[in-house]
Amino acid sequence: MKLSRFLLFISASALFCQLTFAQNEAAKGNRINGNSWRIYMQQGKYQEAITVLKKELVSTGESKSSSDIAFIQQNIGYAYTRLKELGKAKNWFDKAEKIALQNNDKYVLAEIYNYQASYDSAVGNFEQAFEHKSKFLVISDRLLNEKLRSQLTELQSKYDTQKKEHLILEQQYQLTKKNYLLGGITALLVLGTLLVFSNKKRNKLKQEKRFHLEIIRQQDMATKAIIEAEKKERKRIASDLHDGVGQMMSAAKMNLSGFESRMVFSNDDERYAFEKIMSLVDESCREVRSVSHNMMPNALLKSGLSSAVKEFVDKIDHQVLTVNLYTEGLNERLDSNLETVLYRVIQECVNNVIRHSGANVLDVSLIKDKDGIAATIEDNGKGFDTQMKDQFDGIGLKNIKTRIEYLKGSVDFDSSPGKGTLVAIHVPFG
Repeated sequence: MKLSRFLLFISASALFCQLTFAQNEAAKGNRINGNSWRIYMQQGKYQEAITVLKKELVSTGESKSSSDIAFIQQNIGYAYTRLKELGKAKNWFDKAEKIALQNNDKYVLAEIYNYQASYDSAVGNFEQAFEHKSKFLVISDRLLNEKLRSQLTELQSKYDTQKKEHLILEQQYQLTKKNYLLGGITALLVLGTLLVFSNKKRNKLKQEKRFHLEIIRQQDMATKAIIEAEKKERKRIASDLHDGVGQMMSAAKMNLSGFESRMVFSNDDERYAFEKIMSLVDESCREVRSVSHNMMPNALLKSGLSSAVKEFVDKIDHQVLTVNLYTEGLNERLDSNLETVLYRVIQECVNNVIRHSGANVLDVSLIKDKDGIAATIEDNGKGFDTQMKDQFDGIGLKNIKTRIEYLKGSVDFDSSPGKGTLVAIHVPFG
């Protein structure tokens, strides 16, 4: 009896797959009269396919259902995607999706999401592509489950009928023995099948985990290489500015000073012009030293993160922006990469406050404890809307997130218009 049920289930599953495939193909074939647009699609003649589909859309009028119209529109959108006319493609996809949602046409909606995933990939929006592909899979799974439940109900009815017949046959002793034997064999087969499936599933999960860990490792290596290269390049440029341009500017200033003692000025205007030149050269020397120091601060190289941050904020004009700095637990040096990345992040946050916030008070705290390092940068400026993605990325916050993620840390931005901004950073040890 159990063997019969098992064989019946296998046969019904195969029949269900065949029926589902046939129904889907039939449904696609009946939505639009003629197959010329399909042929054009297969041949890559997408403009010709669009022409045929638009004519079909106009000629349908009231003879076609809303689902058929949505089907035509989403195929037009797909053809425009293949032609790289992505704006038009999105417009047609939006029309098709609106109609499909209004009519709750799951078959058409699944195809729309599938084609929209291709469109999103074409424009480089992989996150949206993943979302549309996920919606496509969810709807497809739901349709399959609904079909499967219907088929299983039918199978259950057939099974109940056969069970009654077997109950009559089981009254005979010989048939009872055979049925028990067949039931045992079936159980062994099912158990063997489950063991094989479980083993394959476990191996697949292990492979996926190894693949995921390898991706993370490669990403970490790439990020580390980028940051290390950036660090070396900053150091090289800082050295070139200090030892090259800085030395030449100093030599120019010294030569001008020596030339001043031998020069006779005919009037005060000439002396004022010469003094102005000397002032510009002197200012240029200071600017070169300042840029060189900002690119690779001596305090960071010599004394560590706390001293470098203090030296950086001390250079800010406190009449314009009052900076309150609090540090704790940073008596010992940290890993050089950790110090460099945290310094650059804090520098970027402070520069954002100076350039964009309009604040007059800034509080910076840097605390090291047994769990890691916590840093907060809080201002009383005009703030911004963190939901506005373009503005959020445009002021360097995306770069800050990338650097902190490299350190396996987290960063949170708390801000709203008129409420100031708080940046909270935490980097764990180990």
